Amino acid sequence: MNSKDERQMLDILDAFDKRGFKGAIIFDVPSTQFVRVNLMMLRGLSQERGLPGIFISVDRPHQYMVHLLSMHQIKAENLIYIDAISRFSADFKVANAKVGFMDGPFRIDRLPMAMNEWIKGCNGQSLNLSNSGFAIIDNLSALLTYNSFTSVQTFLQNFIQTLHSSGNMIVPLVIDSEKSGLLYETARSMCKVEVRMKDIISDQIMDAVPEKTIDVNCAKG
Repeated sequence: MNSKDERQMLDILDAFDKRGFKGAIIFDVPSTQFVRVNLMMLRGLSQERGLPGIFISVDRPHQYMVHLLSMHQIKAENLIYIDAISRFSADFKVANAKVGFMDGPFRIDRLPMAMNEWIKGCNGQSLNLSNSGFAIIDNLSALLTYNSFTSVQTFLQNFIQTLHSSGNMIVPLVIDSEKSGLLYETARSMCKVEVRMKDIISDQIMDAVPEKTIDVNCAKG
């Protein structure tokens, strides 16, 4: 990560700290920046804040993010991966990570129930949601390739409810509002906070309710 990424990462964390953001937070991010923003969030939440968390891979196999974290020397020992795409893509490369696999990205609406019942599916490690500080999905829009919109909507509702009931988790939902407008508006209705990030990071974080604007600068330049 370069110095600009590090500044922007710290600005996001600072905004979280000052406002005490918890629960589902929608991030409006250009699709070309999904990986970069996910990497910043993982470094900030996992390494800088020391939070255990969950990373759900539905777009690229989890090994891809494991490789990026290692390449950028980001410590994420307390990160558990849930991989919904590796077996479908026939990618079985071994990575040094705690990971649980789904059979594929189809019927994603079943994932929240599986998470509730998943006792030992991560290389012998218990998936304890109450001990997790955050959960990130690499690319929500990718789910629409394999699932109906109704299934993805049901998944989002149950996913947010499951994580909300487990404690005060941070649940960033990264979507491009321009390319996935309906999904964005659907997710936005379930979130208390909206973060608009154009050209990597935007100027403001605002509440999802239009009349309640939170005037917090994330990053500039």
